[in-house]
Amino acid sequence: MGGTELNFAHNQVVLKVEEIHHGKPIREFLKSMDISDRALKKLRNKGKILCNGYEATWRKAVATGDEVVLFYPAPPDNPYLKPEPLSLEILYEDQDMALVNKPPGLCVHPTLAHPSGTLANGLLYHWSQERQQASFHPVHRIDRNTSGLVLVAKNSFSAQKIFLQRQQKKLSRSYIALVHGSFRDLPSCVDLPMEKCEGKTTKRQISGEGQRAVTYIKVLEHFPTCTMIRLMPETGRTHQIRVHLAHLGHPLVGDQLYGGPMAQIKRHCLHADQISFLHPRTSQALSFQIPLPEDMVRVLDASL
Repeated sequence: MGGTELNFAHNQVVLKVEEIHHGKPIREFLKSMDISDRALKKLRNKGKILCNGYEATWRKAVATGDEVVLFYPAPPDNPYLKPEPLSLEILYEDQDMALVNKPPGLCVHPTLAHPSGTLANGLLYHWSQERQQASFHPVHRIDRNTSGLVLVAKNSFSAQKIFLQRQQKKLSRSYIALVHGSFRDLPSCVDLPMEKCEGKTTKRQISGEGQRAVTYIKVLEHFPTCTMIRLMPETGRTHQIRVHLAHLGHPLVGDQLYGGPMAQIKRHCLHADQISFLHPRTSQALSFQIPLPEDMVRVLDASL
């Protein structure tokens, strides 16, 4: 987004008016900066909008060089989400987002089965210790037993900007997986809709009545008992990768829910290793990649 300056207040965004926007009402200017109608309503009712240091109405016309400052309201307390001290591997953090290498066994956010001890609880504690007024907005979620990168927005502005990147396919993610068998006759793309299994809370299945689900696949290396592949999901359905691979007859090693063989590490072998996106405030291109975790390396070593 052009015309945005870095500002270290979590709830504050500074915008400079460029010549192309000269004379526009401030509401029209903000919409051209990809500020959503929902965010504008929140700013008007609970936040504050200043233009050159003075509170501005929607009808005020902006001029080239004006400084527009958005003050988002402080996040409300969530009674179901409490700060808890956890050991987290935070790979990158600034006033807008945090990127965490999530270990297997850790939920991204509280669920009925796991109401505490989650990534969300740990980040809230970390922010409270750093005296940051940040809120938890997961850009995407990965299963409890999937390891790897999880991107979390820390305010409403960055959450909305990154969500828009997902819609516009400017954010990309990929995974490394170990699948059962020799995966040689491989389709490069699986485009099969999915839905919930009747009577099951989490399990999914292929269904013509379900939501569109698309996964791109690339074979990386063959091993005696498994194949290492890279997966690039275009959509983000629950268990999408796991269901698509099981449908192809090559479930994840360790994924017993979808018919995969047991693994000595007692979890399915799926790791979110790459993510690329634009910084929500500066539009700088960012890309991160992490290596295969030790437990999945042990599975490969045991297969040799």
